[in-house]
Amino acid sequence: NQASGTYSTVTGGVGNSATGDSSSVSGGYLNEASALFSSVHGGSGNIANGEDSSICGGVNNKATGLYSSVSGGYNNEANGLYSSVSGGSNNAGSGSYSSISGGSYNVASKYASSVSGGEYNEANGDHSSVNGGAFNI
Repeated sequence: NQASGTYSTVTGGVGNSATGDSSSVSGGYLNEASALFSSVHGGSGNIANGEDSSICGGVNNKATGLYSSVSGGYNNEANGLYSSVSGGSNNAGSGSYSSISGGSYNVASKYASSVSGGEYNEANGDHSSVNGGAFNI
């Protein structure tokens, strides 16, 4: 484990790194918090490298957007400003203020877009929403 950022902490786990200033990793395996105020709380292979971003578990999740978050699941990405992915797998919240609540292979790519669940859904217009199902655009 490595805590090399100013005021950074790593509390347990194996192979974790907190390299951003005031960043933290709380256990798990091979997790990384590399931006200012970023955090990862468990899981494995998670990367929080957006400033003020967080990941609360799961596997291979990425929170790269400013103030972005991933709450769990597998292989999810929150890379838009204030974007969030609450769970599921292979979801991408790339629009600013976008959200995905779960499901798999969903994309919320525009401003304030959201997908509530299902699979292979895309909310790709500003303020657009898909409430579930499959293959909806």
